[in-house]
Amino acid sequence: MEEQQIIFEEEESIDIVAIVLRMLKYWYFILIGVVIAATIAYFYTKFTSAVYEVNTTLMVKAETSSASAEKVLEDMDLFSKKTNIQNEIVILQSYSTIRRTIKQLDFSVSYYSNNGYTLTELYHSSPFVVIYDSSALQPIDIEFNLELIDDNKFKLTSHADEIDLYSYKTDKIISQSLDFDIDKVYEFGEVIKTKECVFKIIRSPKPNIPFSPNLSYQFIFNSLNQQTLAYKKIVEIDLLRKDVDVLNLSLKGNNKNKITDFLNMLSSVYIDENLEKKNSMANNTITFIDNQLTKITDSLSFAVNRLQDYRSANKIMDLDFQSQQLFEKLSTLQIEKATFVSNREYYKYLINSINRLEGLDDLMVPATMGITDISLNKLVMELVDLNTTKLAITGNSSEKSFVIKNIDNKISNIKKLILVNLQNIIEANNIYLLDIENKINALNKELMQLPKKQQKLFGFERQFQLNDAIYTFLLQKRAEAQIAKASNLPDSEVIDEARVDVAVKTSAKLNQIYLIALVIGLLIPAILIYLDYVLKDQIQSRKDIEQITKTPIVGGIIQYKKPVTKVFIEHPKSIIAESFRSFYTNLQYFTKGKENQIILVSSSMPQEGKTFNSINLASVFASFNKKTCLLSFDLRLAKVHHAFDIKNDIGLSTYLINHSSIQDIIFPTGINKLDIIPAGPVPPNPVELIASNKTEELFQFLKSNYECVIIDSPPVGVVADGLLLAKYSDVNVIVVRQSHTKKKALATVVKELEANDIENTAMLFNGIKQSRIHGYGYGYGYGYGYGYGYHKEESTPWWKTLLKHKRS
Repeated sequence: MEEQQIIFEEEESIDIVAIVLRMLKYWYFILIGVVIAATIAYFYTKFTSAVYEVNTTLMVKAETSSASAEKVLEDMDLFSKKTNIQNEIVILQSYSTIRRTIKQLDFSVSYYSNNGYTLTELYHSSPFVVIYDSSALQPIDIEFNLELIDDNKFKLTSHADEIDLYSYKTDKIISQSLDFDIDKVYEFGEVIKTKECVFKIIRSPKPNIPFSPNLSYQFIFNSLNQQTLAYKKIVEIDLLRKDVDVLNLSLKGNNKNKITDFLNMLSSVYIDENLEKKNSMANNTITFIDNQLTKITDSLSFAVNRLQDYRSANKIMDLDFQSQQLFEKLSTLQIEKATFVSNREYYKYLINSINRLEGLDDLMVPATMGITDISLNKLVMELVDLNTTKLAITGNSSEKSFVIKNIDNKISNIKKLILVNLQNIIEANNIYLLDIENKINALNKELMQLPKKQQKLFGFERQFQLNDAIYTFLLQKRAEAQIAKASNLPDSEVIDEARVDVAVKTSAKLNQIYLIALVIGLLIPAILIYLDYVLKDQIQSRKDIEQITKTPIVGGIIQYKKPVTKVFIEHPKSIIAESFRSFYTNLQYFTKGKENQIILVSSSMPQEGKTFNSINLASVFASFNKKTCLLSFDLRLAKVHHAFDIKNDIGLSTYLINHSSIQDIIFPTGINKLDIIPAGPVPPNPVELIASNKTEELFQFLKSNYECVIIDSPPVGVVADGLLLAKYSDVNVIVVRQSHTKKKALATVVKELEANDIENTAMLFNGIKQSRIHGYGYGYGYGYGYGYGYHKEESTPWWKTLLKHKRS
C-alpha cells in the first residue's frame, strides 16, 4: 500500500508520445492560433513604423601639455588639460549641449503623412512648409490636419479642449487656452491668424516633393525644451573600447535622416563648444592684459613727456658714464620688479574672481601670465573644468540635485585650496619685491652723489624705464595669448560621421515578424494543450493508471460511437466486439482455468461503464458456450434489465427479503446460454441485505448451476456494497473510464481494496476514444493490432471525420 502511495505521489515523467498525439488530436486549435498570430503580425507591420539606429564615433584627446610659460609657443596650446572621459560624456548628454544642437537644426515644426495605417515623419520631405511668427504665441503639441483642395487651396483642421501657448522668443509656455478649433479653407501663402496662433503655409520650394492623393498630412509645433528633453533621453554614449579614448554616439528613431543630422550636429556643437571654451580662456587673458595696458599707458606717456621736457629744458640728452652704469643696474632691477608687480595684480584678480558669488566664466589661467607654479595652474584648470561641467548639466531643473551638489562641493574645496596656495605665493612674491626695493634703494644712495641735473634726469629715466618694462612685459604676454588663441584646436575630432546609408534597422524585419508570429501561434496553443493534459485530474492514458497502482490492466475497451448497449451481440464483427473477446481471454489468466467463475465488475465512481461492460462481458462468455448468469447487484440504481426489456418487479431485493425464490428471479435474455437476475425494487437497506446469509445461499446456487457469474455491482468508491460482494468473486474488475475517472478517486479505491485485503483485482480501461490519431489509449497503449476484417463496419470516411471536428 505504501509503495503504491509513493508511486502515486511521485512526479509524473513526461510522455513525449502522448503529448505529441494529443497535439495532433487538437491540430485545429494550433491552426487557429497560427492564423490569429499571423493576423496580428500583419496588422502590426501595417501600423508600426520601422526603427533605425545610426552611430558616430568621436575621439577625445587626452594628452597633457605643460602649463609653464616657457613652453607656450612650443606647445602652441596654453589651455590644454588632461581630459576626463566621463565628464565629456556628461557634457555631450547635457541639456545645454542638446538644446544648442536642436536650435541649430530647427526642429520647431514636425511634419507627418498618414497612409491609413502608420504615421510617417516627413523630415525635409514635406510637400509644404509652415512659416510661423516667432514674436507671436503658437499652440504646441496639438495636431493640425492639412487636406489639399487644389493647387492653391487647402483645408486646415484642428481641435483641442486645452492647449499650451508657447513663445519661441523666450522658449516658455506663456499661457493656456481652452477649446481651440480651426476648420477653414486657406490659400498657400495666406497668413493664418487667430488669437492663439499666427503662421502661414507655403508649398515646398523643392519641386520634386508633390502632394500624394493617397496620404493625409499633419504638422505639430514643438517647444525647444520639449524636444531637448526628448532627445536627451534617447541619446546613448559609451566608450568604444576601454583601451582607447573614443566615444560611440548612437541614436534610434523612425526617420533615419533626422537622427543622422542630429548626431552629426551634436558632434559639431560639442567640438565648437570645446574650442569656444579654450578661446574664451584666451580672450579672458587678453582682456585682463588690455585693462592693465590701459592703466600703464597713461603712466608711460606721462613719464616719456616729462623726460623729454627735462632734456629739452636742461639741454641734457644722455646720462654720463657713471650715471649710465647705475642706470643699467637699476633697469635690470626695474624689469624684475615689473614682473612681480604684474604677478601681484594677477593674484588680486584671481582672489576677486574666486571670492565673488557669480560664475567663473572669465577666469584666466596663471600660465598665461608667466606664473609657473605647477600646483596653482593645476588647481585653476580643475576649477575651470568643474565649472564648465556644472554649466553643462544645470541647463534644466530636471537634473538630479545630488550631482550638482557633488560638483559644488568639489568647486568649494578647490577654491579653498587655491586661496591657501595664493596666500603662500603672495607672501613669497612680496618678499621678492621687498628684496628688489632694497637693492633699488641702495642704488638710490649712490645716485645722491651725482650732480643735481644727473640725479633728476636719472629719476625721470628710471620712472620711464619701469613703466616701459611693465608695458613691454604686458605686450609680450598679450602677443603670446593671441598666438595661443590662433593656434587653438579642439580636444576632440569626429572619426566616423553618422551616415544614412549605414543606418541599421533595429525593429524586426517582415520575415522576422512573421517567423516570431508563427512560433507564438504554435507555442501558445501547444502550451495550453499541454497544461490541459498535465493538469487534468481525469485518467487520460494507461500510464496514468500505472502511476497510481501496480494492479494489472486486463484490457481496454474503445468508446463506441453508437448508442448501443449490447454491442457484442448486435455488432459482433466490430472492433469493440473484438476488444471484449480480448478482455475475456485475458481474464482466463486471472481465473486460472476454473470451471466455475464469479467475476465482479465495479468502478470508483458512477458513469464509468461498469453496467455496459458487465452486459457485454456476459455476452462474450455466453458466446463461448458457457452457461452465464448476469446479476444486477446495483440495488440502488439498476439498469441491466433495460438492456433486455425485462421488468424489474422482482429480483435480488425481493429474493433477499424472502419474497421470491431463486427460480422466480432468474430470467432468460434471449441470448443462448445467458440468463439475468434483475435488481428488483429499490430496498431501503441494500447493505444489510447484501450482508445477509441469503446472499451466500444465492452464490452457492449460482456456482452450482452456472459456469460463469458476472456481478454488476455499485461503485466501490461510493458505497460499501461492492466490498461485501468481492469476497464471493474470483476476479474483481475495476472499470476506469478515459477522461472521466478521477485520479484521486481511483487511488482511494485502490487503498480501500488493499485495506480490506481484497486480492485478484484487475483494471479495465474503458471508453478509449477511437481516432486515427489518438492511438495512445488503445492502439498504442495496448497494441492489440485489430484489423482482420472485424471493424469494416466501423470505418468512417476522412471527410466525415473532418466535418465532425468542425461542428464540434
